Order: sequence, then structure tokens, then C-alpha cells
Amino acid sequence: MEHSILSLEAIVPKSLMTRLAGLRGVMIFCLAGLLVFNLVLQPVAAELASPPPQAGVVVDGRILFKLGDIDGFTAESRANLANNLLQQAIQDADVDQPIPVTIVQRDELTTIRIKNRHLLTVTKGEVMMGVTASEQAEEWVAVLRKSLRQAQQERRPNYYREVMGKALIALSVTIALITAMQWLRRWWSRQWTRRFGQLSYRRRLLLLLLLCLQYGLGLACLFYICELFPRARIGRYRVFWFLGEIFSNPLLTVGGSAYSLLDVTKLILLTGALVLASRSLTAIVKSRVLQTLVPDRGMQDAIATVMQFGLTGLGLFILLQAWGIDLRALAIFASVLGVGLGFGLQNIANNFISGWILLIERPVQVGDFIKLGDLMGTVERIGPRSTEIRTPDRVSIIVPNAELVESRVVNWSHHHPVSRLHLPLGVAYGSSIELVHKAVIEAAQAHPEVLRHPQPRLRFLGFGDSSLDFDLMVWLRDPRHQFDLKSDVYYLLEANLNRYQIEIPFPQRDLNLRTPELQSMMANLPVVDRPVAESVVEPTHKNLLADVRHYSAILQTPKSVTEDEIGQLIQQMRGPEGVSIQDRRFRLTVHPKCFVGSEAVTWIVDTQKATREAAVQIGQLLVELGIVHHVTDEHAFRDEYLFYRFYDDEM
Repeated sequence: MEHSILSLEAIVPKSLMTRLAGLRGVMIFCLAGLLVFNLVLQPVAAELASPPPQAGVVVDGRILFKLGDIDGFTAESRANLANNLLQQAIQDADVDQPIPVTIVQRDELTTIRIKNRHLLTVTKGEVMMGVTASEQAEEWVAVLRKSLRQAQQERRPNYYREVMGKALIALSVTIALITAMQWLRRWWSRQWTRRFGQLSYRRRLLLLLLLCLQYGLGLACLFYICELFPRARIGRYRVFWFLGEIFSNPLLTVGGSAYSLLDVTKLILLTGALVLASRSLTAIVKSRVLQTLVPDRGMQDAIATVMQFGLTGLGLFILLQAWGIDLRALAIFASVLGVGLGFGLQNIANNFISGWILLIERPVQVGDFIKLGDLMGTVERIGPRSTEIRTPDRVSIIVPNAELVESRVVNWSHHHPVSRLHLPLGVAYGSSIELVHKAVIEAAQAHPEVLRHPQPRLRFLGFGDSSLDFDLMVWLRDPRHQFDLKSDVYYLLEANLNRYQIEIPFPQRDLNLRTPELQSMMANLPVVDRPVAESVVEPTHKNLLADVRHYSAILQTPKSVTEDEIGQLIQQMRGPEGVSIQDRRFRLTVHPKCFVGSEAVTWIVDTQKATREAAVQIGQLLVELGIVHHVTDEHAFRDEYLFYRFYDDEM
């Protein structure tokens, strides 16, 4: 009776949230920049540096209204003439006498004069619908009189003393607020870092908003101070006019449409925001959906990479179409790019295609322990062009993807991370084979990372020149630990072989002497009685523990599963830290006091130092001994979502 449960809960890891916090901060910065361009620079550019046929009439940095083209005069020349006359009238006028501005009707033309000098003519193109030229002239005259009167007031001797106090107060308040927010931001950052260890996304966003508020207050204060002083206001106008000219003038033409620097900048910002948004969305989907539905980390990365490229390409296609760029106009560029890829960029293209092959076929996945030539390490990241491998010395090496596809790669973690390690050794001739086997297996089983199932084996390879050659085979769960494990096991072997007084040989040569004089001298030497070697005392496991206690806790496993071990295993499984035994429902049937086969296999693997295959064999042994059984007796013990129950828990 098979059953599967899909959990809908997904908790985003803290490391991922930290990475996304920085990513989203950059995206917020780009969007804020785009908002500034749309709300500030573009309206200012439209007002201050409008392309023909309109140009603005300005008094002390304030645009009053705009003029258009007429026969023989452009809008810019008309505006420049009017601005010069206004500026000259302000400089020559008495601050206590208003500047006369009048309207003159002549030959169906409405003109505005200042100090009896012609200022401008109101044309039909400058009149709004439903308004006559005379009415438009009266409105402009009212605006001119008010602006000229304000300009005269701002040039009085005591005006600067009046506004200087306002400017100092505004500057002092702004500096105090910025300093307070800076101190608050740093205090919050220290307190949160000290309390939580790392800043969450919400706290990072709050600190970013405080920083943006500081800069906003500074810009607002500068804008207010410039508004108080005429010369500063004129300088501000010229700066915005210069920026408007730069950003508004056509920069390039694509498909018959002209695009300014402002348009290109907005397109670049939107493209960057699109890339960051696709990355953030992909990371969220990977953490909340893929980690639940797809347990394989390599498949998660492959799906996330394909999703990110698909979203970016689709969004860029929609963005260019909405921007009015005809993609057919980019055909020539695509052709040139194809030629470049064929000649100058063939290695990059090869690595890029190899990266997609690695993501689709997945011969190498993130987290695998591999060997590529002389390089050995763990795969940390598989990118579009290169792969990052972290060596056991914690050194990151960037390898082109083409090498992983075209070269021979040894992957210890492919499909199954459990692997067998071979440790060759030799003992002296005359050693007891049974004693050697006992000493070596004891030393191997003493290491905690050596799996108990399958058990270590000692293979007799043959008779060497100076030794009896053996091959010790042990199983380990994580191949990345093979070097440390090999060293530790050799330490244990040396200590245990010495305890059993088993000699580890070295190359020897026999010398046969055929000189008669030397033979006679050797025969006359007195015989010295040598002490007889003490009998080999079989060590105990307690003595072995005393020699290797500085390595790790020692676990001794007998060659076969005994009744005592089965009793201990059952007691552990039914204990508080054992498998989860509870009532479980499948469809309309409730099965009381049962456990899941796959959960039991995982528990045996974690607690009994076994592979999953050996754990299934142990579970099947419990079934054959009549200790557990399938709830409906339809299946043997399997590593699947099947319900099993102890016979002791039967109703």
C-alpha cells in the first residue's frame, strides 16, 4: 500500500535570505534611480530644454511660459530676445518703481511691450483652445508683472539679510536631522547585528530607506536654499538646462526612431531591473517550490537556471517591443555577432553550450566530489561559462565547462555517495593469517566513519617479495573525507598490529657467504642464549580503546548480527529517539501504531552506520524473524512510503 505526502510548507534558508537581501537592495536602488529619472529629470528636461518649436521665457531661473516658432524667427531666438530684455529691464529699474508691461493691439496682432520696447508677439500657435490672443496676452502680462516685482524685491539690500536667517535655520535643521538619522542607522545596525548575528531582509530594507531619506533631506535643503537666492536659482536652472540638453538630444537611431541619452539610460535601468527581478523570482521559486518538489540539488539548479534565462529573454523581448524598437533592425547586429562567435568567441560559445549540457545531462552536479585530471574537490557552482570547484584546501578553482564535458571526470558522488576505499598493507612472513585478519578488522571497525554495513573486508592479494600482501576495503558515506579516513585507519592499523606483535616488513636481501675462512670463523663464535619471545597475548578491546581514544569514540561491530544486537536494535527503534510510531491514515483506512519504511531506513542509516541497501537488508531480517510486518502483509521491507508495524503493537 503505497502512499506519498507532499508538504506545502517551505522555509527560506537564512543564507539565501541574506543573499536575496543584498540583491533586492540593488534592485530597489535601480528602481529608485529609474523613478528619479522619470519624475525629476524627464519633466525638467521637457520644461527646460524642450526641443523646437518651443522655448521658455525665464526670469531669475523660473520658467514663466513658452514661445513657439513664427515666420523668420525660431522659438529659441524669440525666447533669448525676451529673456535678455527682461534681464536688462530688471537691472536698470528702480527697486521701488514697478516695471511697466503693456499690451498693444496693431493690425490684428497682439504684442507685449516692456518699457515701450517690443518684448514678444502672441501668435495663434501659442493660444490655448477657446482663448483669444488678447486674453492670453493679459494672462502672460499678469505673470510677467508678478515675476518682475518679485525680482525687484529680491534685489533690495536687506533681502539677503532676511533670507540668510531662513537658509541658516534650514541648513541647521537638515544637518541635525541627517546626523540623527545617521546615528540611529548605525545604532540599529550594531544592536541588530549583536542580537541576531545577521540582518534580516526587512531590517536591511529599513536601513536602506533611512539612507535614502538622508540623501533626500540633503537634496531638499539644497533645493530650498537655491529657491531663496536669485543667483543660486539661476545657477540651478542652468544646471538643469545643461542636463536636459544632454539627456534630450537624439543619441542614436534604431529602425527609424531616434533615442536620446535619457531613453537609453531608462532602457538600461529597466533591463538591469528585469535581470535582478528574474533572479529574485527564480530564487524565491527555488526556495519555496523546487526545494519541496525536487529533492535533487543539481536538478533544482538546472531548472532555476533555465527559468532565469527564459524569464530574462521573454522580459527583454517584451521590453524592446514596448520601447518601440523593431527587432528586425537588430538582424544585422545578430549576424555580426554570429560571425564573431564563430571566429573570435568560439571558446566562450563552446563553454556556454557545455554549461547547458552539464545542466541538462547532469553528469556533474553541485555538491559532487570529483576528480578532473590533477584537480580534486567539491563542485560549488555550475555557471553558464564556468564551474567553481572547491578543493580540500578550501581553494576555489574556476574550470571552463568544456573541460568537464570533453575530459574524463571521476565523480565519487554520482547517484550514490557511498563508496569503497582500498587500503593496501603487508605483514611479515610467518604471521598468523587469522590474527592479522582479527587485528586489521578491529582497527577498521574502530573508526566512527567506517560504515558497519557493509562490513569492512580484508582481501588476501598474494605473496610479495618481502611480505604477505593484503587489501583492506572499507565503506564510507562521504567521499570528501577519504583522505582523513585513510590516515586515521592507518594510524589505528599501526597501533593494533604492534599490540598483536605482528611485524610490518621492509624489503630484505639474503647474503650467502662462500668464503671458507669466514665460515670457520663464524663456526668458532660462542653461542649466546637468546631470550625466548614471550607468547603473544591477545589484546582486549579495552587496551585498544586506550591507544586510539584521541581519535574518536570506538564502535565495535561483530561479523554477524546476533540476537543481542537485534534486541538492542528493537529497543532503540521503539524508544523515544527511535522511529516515529503513530496512527497513520491512507485513503479511508486508519492504520494504528505503524511506521514508514523509508523513515526506518533513514533512521538505521543514521544510527547504525549503514548504507541504505544494508539498512533495507536489516529491515528485511526483522520481517523474516517475525518482529515487524507490512500492515496488510502485501510487501517485503522496502525503502518506500509503506506502513509497517511491530507484532508487539498488534491489537
